[in-house]
Amino acid sequence: MMGRHPIEMLPERAGGTWSSFCRRKPRSRLVGFLLLCNLIGLLAGSPPANAGLEDEARIQNREGVRLAQQGDWQGALAALEAACRLNPFDDTALTNLACTHNNIGVFLVKEHRHREAIRHFRAAAAQKPEDIQIRLNLLAALIAIRDLEAADREARALLVIRPDDPDLHLQVALALQKMEDDEAAVAILEKVLEAHPRHGGARLEMARLQYRRGNFAEARFQVNRALEIDPRRAEARDLLARLNAEEPLESTFEQETSLHFALTYQTVFSREWARDLLDLFEEAYERGGEFLGVRPAQRVQVIVYAARDLHKARSLPEWAGGVYDGKIRLPVPSLTATPDQLTPAISHEYCHHLVFVLTHGNCPTWLNEGLAQIMEGVDARRAERLLADEEGSLRLRPLDELARPFSAAPDRETAERLYAQSLLMVQHLLREKGLPAMRELLGNLGRQCSLDEAVRLAYEEPLPVLLEGLKEGT
Repeated sequence: MMGRHPIEMLPERAGGTWSSFCRRKPRSRLVGFLLLCNLIGLLAGSPPANAGLEDEARIQNREGVRLAQQGDWQGALAALEAACRLNPFDDTALTNLACTHNNIGVFLVKEHRHREAIRHFRAAAAQKPEDIQIRLNLLAALIAIRDLEAADREARALLVIRPDDPDLHLQVALALQKMEDDEAAVAILEKVLEAHPRHGGARLEMARLQYRRGNFAEARFQVNRALEIDPRRAEARDLLARLNAEEPLESTFEQETSLHFALTYQTVFSREWARDLLDLFEEAYERGGEFLGVRPAQRVQVIVYAARDLHKARSLPEWAGGVYDGKIRLPVPSLTATPDQLTPAISHEYCHHLVFVLTHGNCPTWLNEGLAQIMEGVDARRAERLLADEEGSLRLRPLDELARPFSAAPDRETAERLYAQSLLMVQHLLREKGLPAMRELLGNLGRQCSLDEAVRLAYEEPLPVLLEGLKEGT
């Protein structure tokens, strides 16, 4: 089961002069936005030595602006590059050239051509290296294609450009978390809070990050400070409620770590039992890497409860076998259960983590649950029997009913049917084009495509058409 973590994107903006965009500070909660900018016509600048070249440069600049406004991007680039060659000291032409490269990059991102977009964002940054908006566009595109090494360099370069801008530092901290570098994100947030102790956004983000890492005391301190700054902040109140529900129980737990997992478990289980469980999670790490092609670098938080305690802490339906909400929460059905008996649940919940890493939370429940069941090894024949009518055809629910969390199902029987249909749908997609297309679909969702768009790009057909063959059963 998966708790969705939507990723927010700032809508494109147009209007104003380039200089007005340069002065705006980025919004503190958003990373990965794209900015359209207006081109400038003619401004007075330092006159070059040769008046003839100056006049020709102005003509080329005007032509570049005209072509850009008509949507002829390549013509605009040619004219503006000519203007810059004729007068390398004309800041207007340089700004317009950077703006055009940036706008082309925005257009290419909308077309999901991120690698081409990156070339244009880099060209824009070369012309205007101090411009934060262009550099944030570049950072967002690098994260979208998971070029984490280049994204890390760009994130750190942004801190050098504006070392005293707390909102920008917060955006970089958010980007570093997407790049699975929580340690660096913590260090940046600590620096922001040292210089700006009443920055509510940084307080709340630090609280979230520490909560996700299992540091309840620090998370509680930070969220209380955030509420002192803004008592009406709903996100902070929600986080405090989760802390109040979970901390009394989990504060008595033991902890154990492996290379890729940090395990918190109740003391009724032995340390040897916990280590055996971690070995099984490490095996799931390898299987998951083979399955979906991603091996996260950040340790995953795993919490093991007696079944009654998990349902108490998370208000889950009695049939729930686990939950992923940024942490893997695993119930143990009885105190005599061995780690081996939890292998299917381990595979299922860890698959949810991989899907979250790949899609940044932008994944419909049916796709998420179908993949998790495949990694778990669920027998599809039972799903077919559960959904088949008397004539052998499958009784399928509308897709919009399978996009919502299955924990909202009214009863176990309904939930079982939702899981069964999810499994068969994902298996059908895998039969169509195999794992490469499925990985591309998840990557498209991670770049914030809609489901319809992500499917079309990966499979070259709409989802309803792809699923037509499933209705007759197998």
